[in-house]
Amino acid sequence: MPPKTKSKAEQASPTTTADLVELERRFAELADLGQIGSILSWDQQVMMPPGGAGSRATQMATLAGLVHERTTDPKLVALLKRLRAAADGLKPRERRMLHLAAKHVHRSTAIPEEMAREMAELESTSLEAWSKARAENDFKRFAPVLARTVELQREEARLLSGGVGDPYDALLDKYEPDTTGAEIDPLLDELVEITVPLVDRVRRSKVKVDRKPLVNNRFPAEAQRAFVREVVESMGIDLTRGRLDLSTHPFCGGIGPVDVRMTGRYDPRDLRGGLFGAIHEAGHGLYEQGLDPKRARSPLGGAISMGIHESQSRLWENMIGRSKPFWSHFLSKAKKRFPEALTGVKLDGMWRAANALAPSMIRVEADELTYNLHIALRYRIERELISGALAVKDLPARWNDEMQATLGVRPKNDTEGCLQDIHWSMGAFGYFPTYSLGNLYAAQFMVAAREAMPDLDAQVAGGNLLPLRAWLLEKIHRHDRTVTAGQLVKRVTGAKLSVRPFAEYIEAKVTAIYG
Repeated sequence: MPPKTKSKAEQASPTTTADLVELERRFAELADLGQIGSILSWDQQVMMPPGGAGSRATQMATLAGLVHERTTDPKLVALLKRLRAAADGLKPRERRMLHLAAKHVHRSTAIPEEMAREMAELESTSLEAWSKARAENDFKRFAPVLARTVELQREEARLLSGGVGDPYDALLDKYEPDTTGAEIDPLLDELVEITVPLVDRVRRSKVKVDRKPLVNNRFPAEAQRAFVREVVESMGIDLTRGRLDLSTHPFCGGIGPVDVRMTGRYDPRDLRGGLFGAIHEAGHGLYEQGLDPKRARSPLGGAISMGIHESQSRLWENMIGRSKPFWSHFLSKAKKRFPEALTGVKLDGMWRAANALAPSMIRVEADELTYNLHIALRYRIERELISGALAVKDLPARWNDEMQATLGVRPKNDTEGCLQDIHWSMGAFGYFPTYSLGNLYAAQFMVAAREAMPDLDAQVAGGNLLPLRAWLLEKIHRHDRTVTAGQLVKRVTGAKLSVRPFAEYIEAKVTAIYG
């Protein structure tokens, strides 16, 4: 039998092969520097004493300068040019790697080094200013720093977009690659359209859910931390490759599969934030721990998008953590941790308390129904900030008016209003819409998971969460960035992203609880 002839895509020259090896070497170094930055950021929010803020800002600026210098190295630019010229001879996965690498380099070469340093230093300074302003309910203290952040984000958007299309899309692309505001607008509009009538149904319902099993009760912080650890380990979190710590704003960070840093906060009168926040961050953590360690330092490594990332946390937090099968198993364990608060609480009562629906001030404590209204509000406001239609000084009033119009509640102060989220202090404009995308992805993935595992509810009720974790690992986590978000959704669910699965899921929940 004659030897099989190699296809054109398998005929890369020795020079091209060497160039691919060099590309991966250079991006491995960039990944290392990025991971160092992640640990510094985690430390600032979790461990660093307040007096270290000035030094940390300088360190972050220096690190950003190093990253910018290496990413804009003319030798790397020339390397990418050679590989693009030889792209026809590359395998599909190599072309994908080249595309991601070139996109990353474009983002850096479009931004002057001095600006990159200032943005990194400002992020560190801004985090401290936001934290103090939030604690002291003093927006004016934060406003000048935020105004400069918005100016830099606006300039970054202009440079990245090259004056083509909506500049905001360039910021959105950092978190949800290959997605535009024009694509998100109809999805969010449809979510708002289905949510408002459901909120009205809840308001008019005569059903009153007793929240006492979770709120206005005694939940000692240390007992919460112990219970949270028990839950997240049952989900499959490996704490030999992860940590659980405290922070002002819960988050999941770290450096990928081998070192995942999750944080939370605990209110001794309210179990919801500590528990559901931990399940949420553990969902992110499972995604991170499920990524391929061999690709961690490659352009192909890491999460596909923040929307996909968020889908994992929302799926675990809401579709599992608030479900009746989940509490069938974990209620007895919760009673052992909080005997005074939960004595006499029945399964149906705990399930209803976990799913009580009502507009709230705080996004991270919002129920599934109103959560997307919070996101729509922030999305609209940040687009106005970037376009210049809204001045930073007018942000508190705009926020409060929008909360009143959208959710029917009005913040008493800026701490529970426009200062509640950390994202803008970090310069993360374009991030918020990924939360609602995550809800949509999660609902669509969950339909596919149930089709693949008809006994899923029984497994969860038995305390066996690992089969679901294994399915998510196989179908979603392990692919890293080898495919796009759109390709992944189509591959896993057989259809493109749609509002319908979430709409059916949330309406069924409203009907089950409120009639």
